[in-house]
Amino acid sequence: MKRTLYTMMYEPLARLIFPKCKTVTKVDLDENEPAIFLCNHSGAIGPATMTLHFKVPHKTWIISYVFDKEVGANFFFHDALFGRSKKHKGFYRFVAKLTMPFFRPLLQLGNPIKVYHDKRIMQTFRESLEALEAGQNLVIFPESPEKYSEFVHSLYDGFADIGRMYYSKTGKCIKFYPTYIEKKNRVISIGEPITYNPDLSHREQRKVIADYIVKGMDALARELPPFKPVPFLPQAWYDYYGEYQDHMADYWALCNQRKSD
Repeated sequence: MKRTLYTMMYEPLARLIFPKCKTVTKVDLDENEPAIFLCNHSGAIGPATMTLHFKVPHKTWIISYVFDKEVGANFFFHDALFGRSKKHKGFYRFVAKLTMPFFRPLLQLGNPIKVYHDKRIMQTFRESLEALEAGQNLVIFPESPEKYSEFVHSLYDGFADIGRMYYSKTGKCIKFYPTYIEKKNRVISIGEPITYNPDLSHREQRKVIADYIVKGMDALARELPPFKPVPFLPQAWYDYYGEYQDHMADYWALCNQRKSD
């Protein structure tokens, strides 16, 4: 990652907001083979913690809209500020426009791979394979709006396709690690992995891996000392954007505009 003046300025501030966490693993991580770490989001806590404190060399999947100067502020207005819930929407649109130029450099700290919600998703997968072949790990936050438990949401399962692509390219079976980040206990908990199984069909593979990971994330959370979970999405999202829960393509279309209500 090329460090800029912005990243050097704002990284210390980010570390004050998101203090150092320890990484605890159920098994030793193989430093000689790349892997994929599937993490809970917990608002900004998950991505910020993994970016700042996960020492394993990695690249992070980050939604492409935040890097788009045309639609980034509108995305932030809806997806971070939940603008529909605000009485003075004009003020929060101003906040979104003001925030994005400072927010983007912080995201660069995560050595990002942009995630697209259209046919460009193949670019995401190509860059992911290149990173894995170069020995870098992947960090992905695959939660969906559907709640699985008080600790974690159900997962989108498309990430599992990387296993098939990586096997086709290298003949190796990648490992997927359930990972749970928790701010109060200052811990990144990593469970035992599931390994890609080339004997399973494409559809079976997705389900088996996603089910294993979400159960693993939930189990890791339950093993921690008591804490108040921070959900992937707050109640305001369901109150004001709830019609999109089962139609996320429409939600991304709402965000992917210069301005939308």
